[in-house]
Amino acid sequence: MLALTPAPLQTAGEHALFAELTRWDRGGTVRGAVVASIPVVDGPVDRRVADAVLFVPEGLAVVRVVEVVRQSGVVTATPEGSWTIGPGAGPGEVLQLAGGGSTTLDGLMRAGMDAAVRLRRAGLEPGRIARLTVLVGDLTGLVPADGDLGEGDQVALLESRSLLLGIARSARYAGVDNPRLWTTADVRAALTALGLPGRGPTVEELNGEGFPYSPYVLRKRELLAPAAMAASPAMGGGSAAPAAVPLVDPVAAAAVAAAAIRADEEAAARAAAGLVPAPAAEPAPAAVAAAVPAAVPAAVPAAVPAPAPHPPTARFSAPAAQSGAPAVLAPAPAPVPRAPAVAAPVALAEAPADETGGLGGLFGDPDPGPPPAPEHVPAPADAGPPGPPIPLVGPRRRSPAARRRLALLAAGSAAVMGALVAGVAGLTGGDDDVPAAGTGPAVASASPAAQASAPPRPGDRSVVGGRDYVLQQVLTEDTCTGNAYGDVADFFEAGDCAGLSRALWSTDVGGRAVVVSVAAVDMGDDAGARALRALTDRDGSGNVSDLLREGLGYPGGPAGLSGAEYASAVEGPVVTVVETAWVAPGGTGGVADLDVVAGEGLSLPMPAA
Repeated sequence: MLALTPAPLQTAGEHALFAELTRWDRGGTVRGAVVASIPVVDGPVDRRVADAVLFVPEGLAVVRVVEVVRQSGVVTATPEGSWTIGPGAGPGEVLQLAGGGSTTLDGLMRAGMDAAVRLRRAGLEPGRIARLTVLVGDLTGLVPADGDLGEGDQVALLESRSLLLGIARSARYAGVDNPRLWTTADVRAALTALGLPGRGPTVEELNGEGFPYSPYVLRKRELLAPAAMAASPAMGGGSAAPAAVPLVDPVAAAAVAAAAIRADEEAAARAAAGLVPAPAAEPAPAAVAAAVPAAVPAAVPAAVPAPAPHPPTARFSAPAAQSGAPAVLAPAPAPVPRAPAVAAPVALAEAPADETGGLGGLFGDPDPGPPPAPEHVPAPADAGPPGPPIPLVGPRRRSPAARRRLALLAAGSAAVMGALVAGVAGLTGGDDDVPAAGTGPAVASASPAAQASAPPRPGDRSVVGGRDYVLQQVLTEDTCTGNAYGDVADFFEAGDCAGLSRALWSTDVGGRAVVVSVAAVDMGDDAGARALRALTDRDGSGNVSDLLREGLGYPGGPAGLSGAEYASAVEGPVVTVVETAWVAPGGTGGVADLDVVAGEGLSLPMPAA
């Protein structure tokens, strides 16, 4: 956790919160995130409505740290009306918060709107913004226990597990329908737009907190909209299962890939130097195009549309630059419309709904369409020559289609090297010093790739977040019918999935055993995957049946999941659902520990669905 306090903290609650976060230390050992002290005040009396902003790779939240004065006991927080406090759960006396009021929700809502306006004014699309309240004082409990009030409102006590749960729930809310993660360049630009005084975090610090590296600001409206809309049936995407990857001539594929990479590097260099865009590359020769059908998208010039002006009624004034003073909400003049950007060539355009694990290029969708080129952020003066745009790599596992394409690339590379070795052997008359085709280092170099693509088996170990996981059971099927319950079962009756992989992993938290159920569902298209995730995320909707429910257990494992925590993610057509539970009841640990393990479970390796 990276805590940023460039300006002196003003309240006892702020001091207590940042002291706790600093104790967690930097990096992702406890939780990868950035919390920056950026106070926001509102009204004629300059009343605090927010104290900090929280960034996680999935999104952001505005944070209010508030003290409970002259009261103790259990706080009951509700989405509507005053919060109360009493000796136990249930209604009590009205809660008294430092600075006035008995609830923080209205102020945090205004602070969230202000943050969204500032970010959009700077050209950044924030997505869904969560709201987190941290209560400081002599408090013995919280109702609801998980602090989730719904619609993005979270409440936590100043205690590690409660804080971790509040941050995890905020990340989950902000990550819904988020087409891409926040990158290092996005966070640095956002902190500047929100008025963080002094030096911001370095790229290395942000990368250490789990934000994927990018020198480009990718959270542009014109970049996010195509990514979010590409799989919509109205746009003609996501209506059919992905086409099989055709076999290609390896020599022609390598030639086309090399030419495309050179064109990509030249376009990036011209953009960095401020030169006019180079003309679009000539189409590949017919012979080469025939050798790699639909495998390499052609270079297509694409105009970057100017974002629509935000309604002036929702604007607020920007904070005083580098002043460190709290931001003040006030009306601002209407924005001046931006002129359309100059069209620029896009080489090897990344598919809007990326199912390549961020690799793009040869591994992209056969017909990705022409998304706008990302806006370049100038590199530091001492940086080396700029390279091609670096695609965003998410933290989740690669989709089955991506793994199949990686295997094809490895096979193609081996074929190319084998052909070159055979040619050299023919020219030298079969010299014994030249290895024969299929027996030299070229063939050996393909072995690690083949081994890396092997499906996981029981007994395999994986380390995620510094925690050791052991695979206990794994099962792959080609249908989801009969393998789900509740509304999810009805969902699959209306339209079956393309494949299902389920696994049971075991780990421990503080010496206490935990079972981790992971299900990877390949829906065949992105729209179906998003619909399934939205259904499973809803309370009481049922789920994909875990292997324990199907009667597949393991020695020392539980008979079923009891008091499980949940996490989900969607990548292209694949939905990953994780449930975690204690193997045995009682003992130390709580829902916050299980929630952290559920988030880590999304990165565990799974066989292709």
